[in-house]
Amino acid sequence: MVLSAADKTNVKGVFAKIGGQADEYGADALERMFATYPATKTYFPHFDLAKGSAQVKGHGKKVAGALVETVNHINDLSGALSKL
Repeated sequence: MVLSAADKTNVKGVFAKIGGQADEYGADALERMFATYPATKTYFPHFDLAKGSAQVKGHGKKVAGALVETVNHINDLSGALSKL
């Protein structure tokens, strides 16, 4: 999939609004995923999956950070994602 210049501008605009709250949103997204799709918990057998758990927050931070890094390097997605 190729993103147009307008698409890239829109993506950057959305992530600019997320700003410094990406870590919080990442943890919230994981908690919602576990609540909505309980079967996904099987992929994290070693995690404490309780709401507000440090492990869920840490993983949410990692995922959100990777997304922010990707958006910051939207013209080099392969390079940005290779760190994962």
